[in-house]
Amino acid sequence: MSYEQKVSRAKPTLIGLVVDDSGSTADVLPGTSDPIYQWIERYVGIIFQELLSRSSEVKGDGVVIKPRYYLTVVRYGSAPKIWGSPEMDIETAVERFAKSNQSLGLGGHLGGTDAAAAFEAMSEHLTQSLAGEHFRDSFPPMVFHLTDGESHTDATAIARRMMQLTTQDGNVLVANVYIGTQTSLNYQGPEDFPGYLEAGEAGPSEDNLRLFQMSSLTPQSMEANLTTEGIFPRLRSGARLFFDVRTKEMLKHAIQVIGSMGSRMAR
Repeated sequence: MSYEQKVSRAKPTLIGLVVDDSGSTADVLPGTSDPIYQWIERYVGIIFQELLSRSSEVKGDGVVIKPRYYLTVVRYGSAPKIWGSPEMDIETAVERFAKSNQSLGLGGHLGGTDAAAAFEAMSEHLTQSLAGEHFRDSFPPMVFHLTDGESHTDATAIARRMMQLTTQDGNVLVANVYIGTQTSLNYQGPEDFPGYLEAGEAGPSEDNLRLFQMSSLTPQSMEANLTTEGIFPRLRSGARLFFDVRTKEMLKHAIQVIGSMGSRMAR
């Protein structure tokens, strides 16, 4: 499968966000003065703004928002909770986020960390969405899991089952974003980020190794975009969609993979 379908109003795509709101996310991120949940919300805000930008067109003296992206956001701790409603269009999601003071309401409020339940909830929503015609021919859904890595359940089997869901253009992609820096991969920034190719590079934490195993392989079309556009010029072929907090440029994955808008006629 190609992963080359252009995103347009006629063929929109679905973005899933699985965000950790467990008690541990209230801890301060090492090396910073802010709690982990604030870093999660910052990344979510950037994703929202980038997708909104990709859905905006200048028309006359104003800007028109075209519904090219739809979002399902699952917050979780000891149990999953839907933020807003499933399949919000990007404009609705951004407006809700802005009215909530650029927040999903995170704060380490949801107790324990049941990642398996959160992934099951997202998998159910994706299964229902892909059973209809709205996203059938679109670029496949991409799920971003933003977490400090800790979980008392293993979501690996559910994540792999989720990756078997498809549109005509490819399988669902799952990206795990570790809000931390304690990995065995050494690099300075986007310019020399090689990608996580081996499980040991994501360790030594068992939680990180599990996140690595839950991550999709980077499709060749994505690799080509990321290297030729100079986002991750040193990216190795076969790297997984696993990132740590140092690679904030990973957000450009959302642009490079699901951001192409196609011809004006297709919009």
